[in-house]
Amino acid sequence: MAASEIAAKEPEHPNSGNFLRDIVFGANDGVVTAIGFLVGIAGSVSDQGIIVLAGVLTIVAGAASMALGNYLGVKSQKEFYDQMEKIERWEMEHKPEIEKQEIEEIYSKIGFSGRELALLVNKVTADKELWLKVMMRDELGLSREENGSPVFSGLIMGVFYLFGGIPPLLPFIFLEPVGRALIFSILMAIGVMGFIGFFRWFLNKGSLRGKVLETVVIGVLAALIGFLAGQVLLFLGVR
Repeated sequence: MAASEIAAKEPEHPNSGNFLRDIVFGANDGVVTAIGFLVGIAGSVSDQGIIVLAGVLTIVAGAASMALGNYLGVKSQKEFYDQMEKIERWEMEHKPEIEKQEIEEIYSKIGFSGRELALLVNKVTADKELWLKVMMRDELGLSREENGSPVFSGLIMGVFYLFGGIPPLLPFIFLEPVGRALIFSILMAIGVMGFIGFFRWFLNKGSLRGKVLETVVIGVLAALIGFLAGQVLLFLGVR
């Protein structure tokens, strides 16, 4: 029975955790990038149309970049796994005694010894696929289950980047003047960050306040950096 099938029997262990990193990273990066950019440009540009246009371009380009980057990252990870798997298969075929010794070392470090260890080694090495899986996991620290679909991972990253990036931009589309839109943009961003923190807590438990506060503080720091960058441009005469 696969690990995912075992986990599915226990609702307290959600099997969607494989994409938690993509969801949180995408959404958080989207909202942080958006509010950091908007705070920065709103402090140096007075034309609201330019702010909206630049914001849309920044968010769309960021989503595309994150999606394609995550696609390449996951694909590269899968390719690395496949290459290491080929090497292990060759070693099992051409150096079986050395590979058996490695299995013995792996399980002896866990605490097995004597007859127990011999039976376990014989059991594992009798099944080449099991043997290969143990070598990949326990010798190299690699697991095929950790390698998701590159296309799906890229889409998850891009979609949740947009989820995080679009809300802070909406006040600049529907509200005037720039100062009022900026206030509501910051509130929208804080709301999105709070939701991301809640989502992290929902899957990982721990302190709800801690998760929310951590996420919001990181976003506020990014917005502050964006604001300071905008003030520097304003000081330099860039409007």
